[in-house]
This record gives sequence, C-alpha cells and structure tokens, in this order.
Amino acid sequence: MILDAEVKEDGTLVAQAPRHLSGKKVRIVIRDKTKFLSNWNAIAAILSEADRLSIPRRNFDEILDDIRDFRGPT
Repeated sequence: MILDAEVKEDGTLVAQAPRHLSGKKVRIVIRDKTKFLSNWNAIAAILSEADRLSIPRRNFDEILDDIRDFRGPT
C-alpha cells in the first residue's frame, strides 16, 4: 500500500491511513517522491524511442503461439 504524506518542519509525518489500520503498528519506508517520479521521464523517453523502430506488431495470440513453439512439445 502506498500512502502520500507530508513531513512538517518539526519532522512530524502527516498521512491519512485507511480505517482498518487504526490502532495497529505499521512500517514506514520513505523515498523521495521527486526522485522516484523522475524515473518515469526516462522510461517514457525509452518507450517513445522504441515506438519509432520498425518492429512488426503482433497480437496476443501470435505471441502465445511463439511462446508455445519456443517451449516445444509437452
């Protein structure tokens, strides 16, 4: 589960947790949101570059057929 939170100037963490977690102990892992989100720009650039390649498109059934051929007889 991912919760967005705010860290106040005094270091207090403020987050709205689901009701079913009330009174329970939870573990909090902190990641810098701006650093985490910045990876999406790099991924989007790579995907845009891949879209420009002349790779033939295949549908789901064609991909499954190739996987079955790769595995060989069962």
